[in-house]
Amino acid sequence: MTAQDKKRARLIDVASLAGVSPGTVSNALHHPRFVEPETRQRIEEAIQTLNYTPNIRARQLRTGKTNTIALLSSLPLTIASGASKLGFMMEVALTTAIMALEKQHALILVPPGKNPLDMVTFDAAILLEPAENDPLLQALQQAGIPCITIGRTPGTPTPLPWVDLHSEATAKMLLTHLQTEGADCCALFVGHTPRTSSLETEAAYHRWCKGRQAPVIYYLDEQEGEAAGYQAACQMLQEHPEVNGVLVLVDTFACGAVRAFHDAALAIPQRIRLATRYDGIRARESLPPLTAVNMHLDEVARQAVTLLFEVLAGHNVIGSRGQMPELVVRASSKLS
Repeated sequence: MTAQDKKRARLIDVASLAGVSPGTVSNALHHPRFVEPETRQRIEEAIQTLNYTPNIRARQLRTGKTNTIALLSSLPLTIASGASKLGFMMEVALTTAIMALEKQHALILVPPGKNPLDMVTFDAAILLEPAENDPLLQALQQAGIPCITIGRTPGTPTPLPWVDLHSEATAKMLLTHLQTEGADCCALFVGHTPRTSSLETEAAYHRWCKGRQAPVIYYLDEQEGEAAGYQAACQMLQEHPEVNGVLVLVDTFACGAVRAFHDAALAIPQRIRLATRYDGIRARESLPPLTAVNMHLDEVARQAVTLLFEVLAGHNVIGSRGQMPELVVRASSKLS
């Protein structure tokens, strides 16, 4: 043992200085149970006075916990490849990692499409946009690993606690914008995997079409990535030349559609207007840049971590409201 280790304050020292039991200090540090505000303040003052740092490794050995959270994505790598590697998942990861560290937990970022249960150990998980009967979610539940989701789990009356992404409101916002900019006949491109975002978007689109036009919907294979958007756009131009606006739910698909319209010498936005959901690198670097929405993913991630630790503390929680998206208008839908 080094001299520094000998001088290191112990949890029992904090308890003695604060005038409480070691168990109360542990509760205040790890938040599994309620601690009176006055008591918590005395403990925090004692921690600062003694410059106390919890011995994480010792606690892990004692409890068998890894103090690790996994961030998982249900989307395949074809959707999250290319510029999207720095997109949706990474935006969520940064805030998640910061907040987890504040609670003395580390974050494992699992590449999309991978099942980590046979490779690493972790105590809890956050799953991005689960699909109906999602195999990752089923594996986590079978392993008894606490989990919350960003986006509601579809197809189940009792989903895991989730942070709402407001997919219906997002679709309505984008369709209204396309119509305002002159797109009086709009098509919808969505993934064929049933996720809450695609189901709510399609429902909003059907309501928008009522009394206005016949629905024009293309269901794209997520495994085909950008190529699926390209093929759907080419097919649409043959089958529905009257369409002058397209809502493409996934930005990867949207980039494929833009390429198809360029190849067909279709002017964007003069002849056809496009919008997508996620305002990420793909949307911003597209030519022209894509109209999208700010999903406030930093706030979404903050609520996800808060929700997860409530679950770990044994609280009965349902979900969190997230934050309403904001429209980001760019050249793909609006004439300058």
